[in-house]
Amino acid sequence: MPGVIDRQQTATVTKRHHLLAAALTVTLAGCGNTEPAAQPSPAASRPSAVATAPPADRDNDGIPNTADLFPDDPTNIRRVVLDCGPARYAVLIDPNKGPDFTQIWSAKASSCDADTAVTPTTPLEQQAYKASGYIDNDVETLYTICAENDPTEMYTEEEYAASVEQIAELTGALTLCPKHPLGARWKQAIARGSADAKLTKEGRLFADGTYLVGSEIKPGTYVVTDVKGCYWERQNRDGGTIDNYFTAGARRVQVTIRSTDYAFHAEGCGEWRPK
Repeated sequence: MPGVIDRQQTATVTKRHHLLAAALTVTLAGCGNTEPAAQPSPAASRPSAVATAPPADRDNDGIPNTADLFPDDPTNIRRVVLDCGPARYAVLIDPNKGPDFTQIWSAKASSCDADTAVTPTTPLEQQAYKASGYIDNDVETLYTICAENDPTEMYTEEEYAASVEQIAELTGALTLCPKHPLGARWKQAIARGSADAKLTKEGRLFADGTYLVGSEIKPGTYVVTDVKGCYWERQNRDGGTIDNYFTAGARRVQVTIRSTDYAFHAEGCGEWRPK
């Protein structure tokens, strides 16, 4: 009949709808596991930069502590305090110019002491320390020598000859304070001491004692001055006396040691020098 839906046709349509729905469900379910994994962004794949802290600089002078000679002083000028009699002075130490002693020199201080030890820090201090022959890593004594300006000190005496140790010490002081007012006299004492050291090494400068002629001292004519209770003798190989002499006091004593003498002995005479 027209307008009446065939039941068999309706059932067929409904069945088709169910099959299509089921197929669509399967398709959608299969596609759910095929979505590609998210890829990291280029920025995320690079390691992040680690911030580096600036070098430590306690005094904020632009020089790292590891390279700063004076890490607690932005002026980079150190001070050594010296007690010179009734007054105290602060010696300023510029690493580029060296210490400034001019104020103390003008006061003509004759005796100075440092408050504390002075470790050689600047290149100039290290050079002076090396020249001095010191072994205690301290240049305090060099600072006191440089500070004192006493024209009556022993190093300034007209005929004073510095010993080997004093030569090294004065050389270190002149390295630290090359413009010292007494520097010229110090250099003369060093020169005389160096000449004496050469004579001693050659066996031509010697003091009291007994010496083998030829191997320990050289033959020649020698003198001593301003002696009291001076005795000398020339000896043969058997220990016998070839010649001798004694004086209770004299301005000058002279002896000629011959190459045939075996030994020479002296006591109370002091230092024998070649004539």
